[in-house]
Amino acid sequence: MTDIIDILANLKQRRDELRLQLHLASKEAEDEWEELTGEWDKFLSHSQFEQTAEDVGEAAKEIGLKMKAAYDRMKKGA
Repeated sequence: MTDIIDILANLKQRRDELRLQLHLASKEAEDEWEELTGEWDKFLSHSQFEQTAEDVGEAAKEIGLKMKAAYDRMKKGA
């Protein structure tokens, strides 16, 4: 009987650890999303000012690459 109790206690501990890891991972993804959203908003506000097409294009390319990388990381983590 003690073996079963030990096994159940071990499983409960692992479940709790996984729940915590999942919570931390989702918080990390949320933080990254907020950062990307802020960069996107910043890009949009800057693109409304007079800038050369090259400046806007470079900024769009940079944020696009960052967003793609973040989406790929989130998709792999899901």
